[in-house]
Amino acid sequence: MTEKLYYQDVYAREFEAKIVAVSPDGLNLALDRSAFFPGGGGQPSDSGTFIIEGENYTVSEAFSAEGFTWHKLERAVPADFKGRSLKAELDWERRYAHMRHHTALHVLNGVAFLAYGALVAGAQVYADRARMDLTLEDLSEERVKFLENESNVVINKALAMTPRLLTPEEAAVMPELVRTLNAMPPQSDKMRIMEIEGLDRQFCGGTHLANIKEIGTLKIIGTRSKGKSNKRLEIGLE
Repeated sequence: MTEKLYYQDVYAREFEAKIVAVSPDGLNLALDRSAFFPGGGGQPSDSGTFIIEGENYTVSEAFSAEGFTWHKLERAVPADFKGRSLKAELDWERRYAHMRHHTALHVLNGVAFLAYGALVAGAQVYADRARMDLTLEDLSEERVKFLENESNVVINKALAMTPRLLTPEEAAVMPELVRTLNAMPPQSDKMRIMEIEGLDRQFCGGTHLANIKEIGTLKIIGTRSKGKSNKRLEIGLE
């Protein structure tokens, strides 16, 4: 199992680790510990650089398999690299952009849920923007303006965003945690939620800002109807 360093310190940019497995083609490495987020929930994986035996290797993406975080390299390493140590550095600008946009979606969803009871029908995070599909029938200019303005009012309150682990029994008495349409989180002994006090509380395994003030200014830069009760909002940040 790979120790998930991004849950211990989401702002960690560098770390040291040991290679525990090398794929047959030498292009994928599993580590005993990693700060690389492997992707999921609409958030892309991290990328960055490994330094092994004094040489730099570009990590183009990370992914999870059988409890390990694997890291895809742009050039192969020998099989005997298994057991060796390495130093790693995230592409921090990209990761931080993902954190800002992902956190912004939580704010937008919290505002839409409290005002209209809207659930998430889909979401995707990018480094330069993000989008969310919500169960809304009406997406008038007035409503879009309200969602943007109210999101920024909340952001300016500088609220903390806090991770918590819940048991299935604890989660069962909090129906408001399920914000995704027709989807339930994977069941485990401890399920992770992210909470913005007084605004948003939902299951999520991604990486987020410690304080929503770091989001900056949220702008709704595009809208689209995906159906009678499915409306897409695209956001950018300043």
